[in-house]
Amino acid sequence: MRWEVWRPKYEEIVGRLGLDAAADLEAARALNDLLPEPDLEGMAGTLRGRECVVFGAGPSLDEDLTRLRRAGYLEKVLIAADGATSAVIEHRRPEIIVTDLDGKIEDQLRAWRLGSWLVVHAHGDNLDQLLSIAPRLKERVVGTTQVEPFGGLLNFGGFTDGDRAAFMAHELGASEIYLAGMDLGGQVGRHSGDKDIARKLVKLAICKELLAWLAGELKARLVNLTSRGEDIPNVPREVAG
Repeated sequence: MRWEVWRPKYEEIVGRLGLDAAADLEAARALNDLLPEPDLEGMAGTLRGRECVVFGAGPSLDEDLTRLRRAGYLEKVLIAADGATSAVIEHRRPEIIVTDLDGKIEDQLRAWRLGSWLVVHAHGDNLDQLLSIAPRLKERVVGTTQVEPFGGLLNFGGFTDGDRAAFMAHELGASEIYLAGMDLGGQVGRHSGDKDIARKLVKLAICKELLAWLAGELKARLVNLTSRGEDIPNVPREVAG
């Protein structure tokens, strides 16, 4: 994602949520100093030209996992968004976990030790988690930022863990991106690590808007397999299983 394309979206989100852009940059600098040089090609090799399923932590997640397992979708590349990892790993280890470290960290580290890639995101509210977790990660880790990328950090676009995972999959050449556990409505799933419900609902609205942009203007091949919840503009909905 070119910074000049993402920057207007980021600045709009900063205004809507009252984010501290300076704190975002401080966290990014810390993460960049803590992580090894990213093996982006190694991670991209798991995705390029392949179908993947991105799992959000919405209320439909557990139901979606059961249904998609019956339909064979869990044989595709699995990408778990932060807290969704705790549910996904009960079925199969995800290839990639996209996280800002506010979910159940022990489950994410267990998946990483078993071979998952971690895409760790820096923002102004998770500096303490970054300082605690990032020094443990010596391989299969990529750092991301929502400000202009620098050093070893990347910015694929996207804001919440779920939509960032979809942006990443598109940027790295996935042939089809299926969405599950992406209700994006008035309820927050039990696997979500966000405790501020009112703020979380605003973030879900932003997630929906960004996915619509990704599928529309940016031409990503998205399909929504989520059992319930909101429709996403520009993203066809299908029933599987």
